[in-house]
Amino acid sequence: TVTEEGTEAAGATALMLGGGPGPETLDEPFRADRPFIFAIMDKYTGAVLFVGRVLNPVG
Repeated sequence: TVTEEGTEAAGATALMLGGGPGPETLDEPFRADRPFIFAIMDKYTGAVLFVGRVLNPVG
């Protein structure tokens, strides 16, 4: 959970999505109109620092 007060992480099974690093900028705006997952990664090492999910991005 990510709130203004801080974060709370729960244990989870590792998930790797291939494809390498994404683009620095997007050609199209990112539209969050359905559930999605995200990862915060170290730009230089590729280490996954945090993984989260958004279940209801419009509510």
